[in-house]
Amino acid sequence: MIVEPDVAKPIVCACNSLLDELRAMVLMCERIGDVKGMGTLKSGQDLAAKFSKKAVGGEDSLEKSLNSHIQVVTEMRDFFQQCVDRYGEVDDSNASALVSVETPR
Repeated sequence: MIVEPDVAKPIVCACNSLLDELRAMVLMCERIGDVKGMGTLKSGQDLAAKFSKKAVGGEDSLEKSLNSHIQVVTEMRDFFQQCVDRYGEVDDSNASALVSVETPR
């Protein structure tokens, strides 16, 4: 797949911005991961534990979902960055090859 650097560079920047936001959200999950105030009854304590695990530590927690998104966006960013890097490498290689070619006078 060929992606022009003028297209890939802004995508890399957008991915970096999104990664910053997602990482901040993961940190916020820790603040909501300890639910309190559901009373002293066993049912209230169970409900608080359930909500806590929805934020952090549960099988389908928000934290796990955000980390999964981080992984996907990181892979996308890396792909588009490689497109930019490869384009530059090919451009440099072609320029070097052209410099070494003798032109007739």
